[in-house]
Amino acid sequence: MLIEVKATLRLGDTLVPLIFMSDGTHLSNFAGDKKEWPVYMTIGNLSSKIRQMPSTHSVVMVALLPIPIKNRNIPQKRLDEQRQTNREVLNEVLRRVLQPLTFKQNPNAESGYYNVLCADGNFRRCKPVLAAWLADCPEYSDLHHLERHVCFWCECPKNELGDYVHPDKEHPRRDHNLYRTLSDANTKAADAELSSRHVHRGFNVFRHIPCIVSDLPKPDLLHTMQIGMLDHLQKWIFHFMKTHERLDKYNAIWLSVPAYHDLTPKNKSYEEVSQWNGKEMKEMSRYLLGVVTQSLRGGNPAQRPIFNRAIECTRALLEFYMYARYKSHDDATLSYMEDALHRFHTFKDVFLLGRAGKKAKAKANALRTELVKKRKVDEETNAETWTPSKKRREMNAWRDYISHEIDVSKELDADFNFPKIHLMSHWVEQIRRYGALQQYSAERHEQAHKTNLKDGWNASNHNLNYLPQVITFQRRILCFEIRELNLQALAQRRENSAAACKVLPSGADLAAPQSPQSYAKPEFMGPQNRRDGKHPDAMIKDFRALLDNTQDATHRVAIYSGTREFIKHKSRNKTYISDEQLHAMELCIYHGIKVQVEGLDGERISQMCRCTGSQSWRGGDRRNDWVWVKQRPGRCYGALNGRLPWQLQRLFKIKLQNEDGAFVEYWLALALTTIPENSGNLDPVSKFVQVRKAPAAVALQVFSVGNIVGCAHVIPEIATSSKTGDGRNERWIVNSHIDLATWNDVYN
Repeated sequence: MLIEVKATLRLGDTLVPLIFMSDGTHLSNFAGDKKEWPVYMTIGNLSSKIRQMPSTHSVVMVALLPIPIKNRNIPQKRLDEQRQTNREVLNEVLRRVLQPLTFKQNPNAESGYYNVLCADGNFRRCKPVLAAWLADCPEYSDLHHLERHVCFWCECPKNELGDYVHPDKEHPRRDHNLYRTLSDANTKAADAELSSRHVHRGFNVFRHIPCIVSDLPKPDLLHTMQIGMLDHLQKWIFHFMKTHERLDKYNAIWLSVPAYHDLTPKNKSYEEVSQWNGKEMKEMSRYLLGVVTQSLRGGNPAQRPIFNRAIECTRALLEFYMYARYKSHDDATLSYMEDALHRFHTFKDVFLLGRAGKKAKAKANALRTELVKKRKVDEETNAETWTPSKKRREMNAWRDYISHEIDVSKELDADFNFPKIHLMSHWVEQIRRYGALQQYSAERHEQAHKTNLKDGWNASNHNLNYLPQVITFQRRILCFEIRELNLQALAQRRENSAAACKVLPSGADLAAPQSPQSYAKPEFMGPQNRRDGKHPDAMIKDFRALLDNTQDATHRVAIYSGTREFIKHKSRNKTYISDEQLHAMELCIYHGIKVQVEGLDGERISQMCRCTGSQSWRGGDRRNDWVWVKQRPGRCYGALNGRLPWQLQRLFKIKLQNEDGAFVEYWLALALTTIPENSGNLDPVSKFVQVRKAPAAVALQVFSVGNIVGCAHVIPEIATSSKTGDGRNERWIVNSHIDLATWNDVYN
């Protein structure tokens, strides 16, 4: 599409790709079920990072589409007529909104060109082009006159939506020019042809705008994956765990998932949450595979292959989602993405029973009733001849037979034919054509609902005339915020001009550049920062007080012996330190450190590693995070790449005076140590590394916090109530799905 437009541009012209976004939202269910359908717009000349930032206000609301009335208990013929009327009204509104792009009845436009005043004060000859329209699946169907539950990129039959589509055997692409011709023909043969392609007849505004209509929809991570496929996967796993009597263990391990620097422990299981939003589904995807793997550990020889297939299917879909979130791609990542999708389709049949709909369940219930009646007749017929043991065996046989027949009935009527599972097959092609998918995420216009509509609704009088009040409120707030951004830009421009005119000192006066590893120095956070100073750990001022306030005898011995050995190793003169000198050393307790690590794209990210010892964290359980501790340079411990996950137990800083009178500070940590199993190699099914608790002699170690290179995350094998992963646990799996940087750097 853009290539064809560029061919008409002249030297010096500016192409302005217009990106529209639409999504219906509820304002309130308590005042007449208020709902609005806004249309937002942005331009592709802005970088995706700027477009996705709400503070930049790069997404503006341009229209409110009409909401169709609810039709219930009316004849089908009248319902079809009302739906056709709704489509006509919607397209008339869109025609008025998109009229400048039709280049008709526009005296100010020269063949679609406009002289636009840009932010730098210069006029440019710009050509706006409709490049993309972001919406969810039902809205795409309404906007493009398609039937529900079909693909908007290709003409895949409805009964093949759940099948894997090989890249070399794609379905025919949608030809909206053909649909326009058939719709204008208005004959029975043309209507039959449109119906066979699952297209409604009638005027469609997008077919009269210079653009390729089939290229307007873009992949949507929010609706297709987060509240789409991941939501389906969660329901399938829940049904699978319930069928195989693993639900209690699944919920217990779910609640035992430890905290991470940007992930708080969960206090509700999956079934206790009534509604999941996109943010919660994104967080859930970071530890779901680990919970499933630990929940399905063990099992008899007959169950093990089924459990492995469930783990493989879960891993394949989550890996596909993680690859889709990459900000840049090459042929290798796209091939990995296609392979993950193929593996998902290969193993998805293990969750087929979870796809049984209402009709399949009703049919299965009717079959159950019929079989129960036959069982009762058989029992009454043989009541006199069966012995008690014979009757017990026959009833068990009937129970197994009925359960098997019910499962067979559900499997015959269940399928995976729904649009979102098919849309994933087009994502690799879309990435090759238009780049990474993050730039088209619907999260941005979902956030815009609050500032553009919901805040105005809360400030209105909630009467019938609320809409003008909402729009006035939104415009007023937007003007003030844009004015503030302009003032900030002017101030920044003045600072840059002043810096350019400043005379810099000569080379001898310039500060030495920081070393590449200087950002790895941790920043401590402690309870002594409290204003009242009454925190128990803030009152610990020396090493003796630390030992006296450590309730666990094992931890007390480890702190004492480990600190002594560390000081002896680090001391320059290797002098002996008496107990009195050790106990009198000044000491501060800390509850966390901030470490900067390198992200997936090379940027520096601050990670918060919390450690409260035995104290509670924000009124709940104690929080002792897991961290990566560098052991030795080079590749060791298999996939762990020379680092091990240790759990922080204490963070403290000691101050020691040398013989020459100088004071030396040591920042130390007490941690629960682990060692890798199977030499740190990946499990063939889950692709996780399993670690176990180190032997008792070295289970607790004192070390310098300079060896901490970031936060780690593990999933316990045994559920615990403290959510810290310790206690009865002896083994954990190291969660490589916690973020993209960990998955890419440590495990791939």
